Amino acid sequence: MRVVSRQSSSNLELLAIYEVSKILGSSLDLQQTLREVLRVLSYHLQMRRGRVYLLGDDNVLRLVAVNGFSNEQITATAISEGEGISDRILKTGMPVVIPNLAEEPLFRNVAGGREDLDEQIASLVGVPIKAAGSVVGVLTIDRISDEGPTTHFGSDVRFLSMVANLIGQTVRLHRTVAEERRYMMRETFRVQKELRQPEPIADIVGGSPSMMEVLAQVHRVAPFKSTVLIRGESGTGKELIARAIHNLSQRKDGPFIRVNCAALPESLLESELFGHEKGAFTGAQKDHKGRFELASGGTLFLDEIGDISSNFQAKLLRVLQEQEFERIGGTKTIRTDVRMVCATNANLEEAVGQGKFRADLYFRINVISIMLPPLRERPGDIATLARHFVTKFSKDNGLNIKLADDAVGVLDRCPWPGNVRELENCVERAATQCTNGVIKAVDLSCSMNLCNSSILFQYRTTGTPVGGLAPAAAVTPTGPRPAAPNGHNGGAPPFSAPPFSVQSSPLPAPAASPNGKPWPACASACAASPTCGSGTSSVTVPLAPLPEPEPADGAEADADADALSDVPDNGSLRERLLWAMDRTGWVQAKAARLLGMTTRQVSYALRKYNIEIKRF
Repeated sequence: MRVVSRQSSSNLELLAIYEVSKILGSSLDLQQTLREVLRVLSYHLQMRRGRVYLLGDDNVLRLVAVNGFSNEQITATAISEGEGISDRILKTGMPVVIPNLAEEPLFRNVAGGREDLDEQIASLVGVPIKAAGSVVGVLTIDRISDEGPTTHFGSDVRFLSMVANLIGQTVRLHRTVAEERRYMMRETFRVQKELRQPEPIADIVGGSPSMMEVLAQVHRVAPFKSTVLIRGESGTGKELIARAIHNLSQRKDGPFIRVNCAALPESLLESELFGHEKGAFTGAQKDHKGRFELASGGTLFLDEIGDISSNFQAKLLRVLQEQEFERIGGTKTIRTDVRMVCATNANLEEAVGQGKFRADLYFRINVISIMLPPLRERPGDIATLARHFVTKFSKDNGLNIKLADDAVGVLDRCPWPGNVRELENCVERAATQCTNGVIKAVDLSCSMNLCNSSILFQYRTTGTPVGGLAPAAAVTPTGPRPAAPNGHNGGAPPFSAPPFSVQSSPLPAPAASPNGKPWPACASACAASPTCGSGTSSVTVPLAPLPEPEPADGAEADADADALSDVPDNGSLRERLLWAMDRTGWVQAKAARLLGMTTRQVSYALRKYNIEIKRF
């Protein structure tokens, strides 16, 4: 009988192992799979109250599967460090057998479900769940008996250890798959984020990579209240970006107030921003709300903030930091909920270093900085913008104007120091001059020697901006070094504006313009003619000629002739200029006659060499 019973028990265990292996490989739901395993153990081997504990990422042992427990009860059950039998199995990694749970001092019934120990004798068998040599959980079962503890715990430990090994391998596989899935999801999200194009913004045209980055940054910062500083050259569209930030934010239903700080004097700017009380000054006949007060709940855009005075910079600090202020002539503190968006084309870091801009104000406004690229760094957007402006002009004037390909080619090669604003003006000017409703290359200003950029380029020194426009490109003098006024230059004036070499692309041989006349030289290198372009070859573009010096007569001529004999022969132009200015008491007209130059030439040379004029 014992042999038959032993064989029957072995067959049941073998059948149970087979059923457990099938269950563990049938589903990716780990909790449901473990509950099914415990159900098989209870059905085939009468192992009651089976429990599976697993170690979480926080090193806390938690109950994940048990017979008769709901998911909420399982999730809420955790075993603290140093508590209970399961924790001892986890630490030692050895099986534990407790013949009578009622007599075990470590048993605390943490997981519940054993309130009937006074009526029945319950024994516990627990084994560690191992994976890759480390303990990752605990498997426990109860043996219930009315007569007393059973004696066949050895076979139970051996059988449960095999089941625990299968569970350990399944847990390891599930965790590996889960980690790989999380990694793939992170990588997929990252790639999608990189490839996802930002949504277009109204009135902002452009698809170049630099503008796509700007638009993506606008979408990222718009939902927050943080102060934004928009930087870029004049004409790049800073106000459009500021309005886009407002329209994409949660304040889009609030007011969008614009203030050009450079257009108002300091006294008026303070009244416009903070407001004033009735009688605060002459002409204050009633209370006036300031822009900070009017923009509450919305966005306040301060354009050209780099041009405000030092005194007014200090007055902005409190309202930017505390969001509160007082009107001029008032004592009541007014709180405002406004988002600040500032813009400037000035180099604020340089201004801070020179003491022209307060460092504390700089750090308050430079929370999030958005740099707008100049149009010359967006070559792919020039044609798109030009066609957009043509469409806009046609719609505003009830016309149907097109842009020819040759005109687009000319526009693409222009450096555009005035950026988008200059491009819009150029297209609108050409649209008024075109015939047959088509803008061609001959309709552009540069083709008629009327390019505004050409004029601006003549007065820009290397690296110095003109009126907020882009600084000059890298240029190098190509003419001979000016000779001293000693008669060896064939009677030519001792100083003349040297021609500049503009880097341009390889060009074909010069050809005649469509009207048969020679192409005009465009100092902006806009490539309207075959003599212009941008790239690698060197094209010499001289500055506008200056008038010849006017001869002096009378006593001044005799005095200048006497002084001319003392002019240093071997000195540089700067040295001779300093000598002449010092000799004539820093009067430019006299120094010009002494050097045989015009007053304009002397003034140009003083600016070129950064010579500070002394005042007496």
